[in-house]
Amino acid sequence: MTDNQAPTPPLLSIFILSAAALAYEVLLIRLFSIVHWHHFAFMVISIALLGYGASGSLITVFRHWLLDNYDRVFIANILLFGLSSIVCFVIVQHLPFNTLEILWDSSQWQRLLLSYLLLMLPFFFVANGIVLTMMRFHQLIPQVYGIDLIGAGVGAVLVMVLLQIFSAETLLTLLAIGGLTAGLFALSNLGKRQKRLTVSLLVLCMFAVFLMPQKWLDLRLSEYKGLAQTLLIKDTSLRSSHSSPVSQTDVVQSPLVPFRHAPGLSLQSPTGPPEQLAVFRDGDEMTAIDHVTDHRSLEYYDYMSSALPYHVHRSPQDVLILASATGAQILQAHLYQIPSIDAVEPDKQLSLLITEQYADYYGWHNLKQKVTIHNISVRGFSAPEKNYDLVVMGPSGASSGGSAGVYALSTSYDYTVEALQSYLKQLAPDGLLSLTQWTSTPARGNLKLFAAAVAAMKQNGITHPENNITWIRSWNTATLLLKNSPFTDEEINRVRDFSLSRSFDLAWIPGIMPDEVNRFQLLQEPVFYLAAKSILKGEENGFIEEYKYDIQAATDNRPYFNNHFRWSSLKEFMSLPGQAGISMIGVGYPTLLITLAQAFVAAIVLILLPLSFMPADKKKVAGRRRNLIIYFLAIGLAFLFIEIAFIQKFTLILSQPLYAVAVALCAFLIFSGLGSLYVQRRMKDASMPIISVLLRRSVILIGLITVLYIVVLPLVSSTIMALPETVRIFSAFVLAAPLAFVMGMPFPLGMATLQQTSPNLIPWAWGINGCASVLSAVLAVLLAIEIGFNGVMFCAVMLYLVAWFANRDTINVEY
Repeated sequence: MTDNQAPTPPLLSIFILSAAALAYEVLLIRLFSIVHWHHFAFMVISIALLGYGASGSLITVFRHWLLDNYDRVFIANILLFGLSSIVCFVIVQHLPFNTLEILWDSSQWQRLLLSYLLLMLPFFFVANGIVLTMMRFHQLIPQVYGIDLIGAGVGAVLVMVLLQIFSAETLLTLLAIGGLTAGLFALSNLGKRQKRLTVSLLVLCMFAVFLMPQKWLDLRLSEYKGLAQTLLIKDTSLRSSHSSPVSQTDVVQSPLVPFRHAPGLSLQSPTGPPEQLAVFRDGDEMTAIDHVTDHRSLEYYDYMSSALPYHVHRSPQDVLILASATGAQILQAHLYQIPSIDAVEPDKQLSLLITEQYADYYGWHNLKQKVTIHNISVRGFSAPEKNYDLVVMGPSGASSGGSAGVYALSTSYDYTVEALQSYLKQLAPDGLLSLTQWTSTPARGNLKLFAAAVAAMKQNGITHPENNITWIRSWNTATLLLKNSPFTDEEINRVRDFSLSRSFDLAWIPGIMPDEVNRFQLLQEPVFYLAAKSILKGEENGFIEEYKYDIQAATDNRPYFNNHFRWSSLKEFMSLPGQAGISMIGVGYPTLLITLAQAFVAAIVLILLPLSFMPADKKKVAGRRRNLIIYFLAIGLAFLFIEIAFIQKFTLILSQPLYAVAVALCAFLIFSGLGSLYVQRRMKDASMPIISVLLRRSVILIGLITVLYIVVLPLVSSTIMALPETVRIFSAFVLAAPLAFVMGMPFPLGMATLQQTSPNLIPWAWGINGCASVLSAVLAVLLAIEIGFNGVMFCAVMLYLVAWFANRDTINVEY
């Protein structure tokens, strides 16, 4: 660089660094899905934002020294990101953290916090580079911020493409090397000797990462996950494994101790299942592939509770199987010689197991002429030209942690009121909808499903649903039959005969008598019958409110079907002797609360506490900027509230949580970046009036568009869900664009205000915004469980209005 040449910001480095950081963030979400039971998307987002917020506070305290050494510090942070992204994950992998023990083992809290802080570090180093660049080139803040967001958005999409090619462990290495390459484009302001030294150091770090032993990166599944437990059995072997952006699928063989996966199999069954291969998704949710040698291999399916619809319907011809997984429900339909079967399975890899890789083992050659498999989401499938005699959904994969509540924070759109309404509409006259679920003690999920079924039937115009429902219970499953017309006496008698011959308990049939229930699998009280009776009589509010668990019907707005935590029962559970009460609470919701508490403490200590070390003159300035504190807190909370809400709404459209995270982050970051660049273009005169005008317009547009989306999204979602995957992804991307564009304006506008009034507080404002963002990622999920995602979005609109008034008052004071 010549003496008269002004230094330029390393925009390409910022772009690459931001892309690597967001790709790393999405990859962590995928890795959490495999290693633990849940993707913990909210926690990973909170971890990343904690790193960004802590960075702002550090730079506020050491601003002068860091800016004086900007070029070297920028390169150093790139190096630290590349190395820490690998090293921190390896360390976290070796921490003996177990989600299932978090309620009764305080050391698990400490390990969770340590994991939180370690995984924060790579994002902390990335943020250092970005914030210092904003400080160094403060006249170009919107441009730097825009490039940062666009790069991050590209990284969110890039990681999904790379996961199609590489395993998650390999991609971890590639992202670390990719982040290090950002340093090669930040050399323009260095001398020749410094350039050579820097390039040598970067290349050396790349080689160190590339040559890291693979065993260090091998994923260490929780010892309590089904796959980890199964592989401990003697002579058990892993036959095949496949990784994709959606799931990791492992097929296991156990010749010494045969698998016996037969949900709800009656003890009266004369035969058991044939030889089976176990299939695990992300190390859990076990299903099985049957070794079908002849028709007798399938006879045990007749003694499952899920066989009920085939005994009640006279002669089903067309059957729709939802979430067919590894084909157990297909084989059950084949047993009854159904001539036409449509099977819907969102995970294509599961379908390929039975149609290609293990086709001979499964007997696909006997099925392929009459079975059509549709790889689309359960909610997205529609066949307008065809109605079905039976629509069947079997139990999900068996989980070793399901009863402990590990899936309480997972959204499930397959069992919401709206979902059941759509399934009922696909029935032919006299058709049956059959839903089979695992049971639990105490009863939770099945009661929630029954409440949703009654609500769905009422919303579909069925005024007396008590005549359109039958419900039976085996020792570990319950099967619910729904019909658009009342059950006939003949059909009711078939339910009775089927249940009696297989020692299944009746939970509800039209005209049921109290002495008909709870006869075989004895419960302390017939809670299934009592719940059905209360809900069908219109007394659901009393029963649901008094029950020890949350069994309110799940909706698309509150899709937490597996969450049953209730605050009113907490005191009673905790008063039980020993750890009995703790085991009844479930770990999901408390884990969310613990994460929120730890995020709050970490944000205070790492973001706000360092600000107390500011020089006295800066504290005085900060005291006069109370409204700016409110401003950056409000927009930090609001932005993440809307982003988290859209991630969950896109989960419905795209059917896969990781796709939803990647597309939502990509859309919001890229279009927010474009919004920031728009601010840069409009602020050539950098005057306060233009800041006020742009902020007012952006807040008004955010409010209007958000309210519009709350109304419109439910109306268009069903149409989008039926489209091909690439079209759905593009549609979601476009849907987010207008709102994301205007949401990209308030932050750079606030920064522009500070640039003119208190430029020394720019990193401090970044820290305040980061603190709010850290909390909002977790708080949004907590609020959604209580008030729904529409409520979360309304809260965001209110927060943007608060920010607008706070900034307006500040501008009025200045002028």
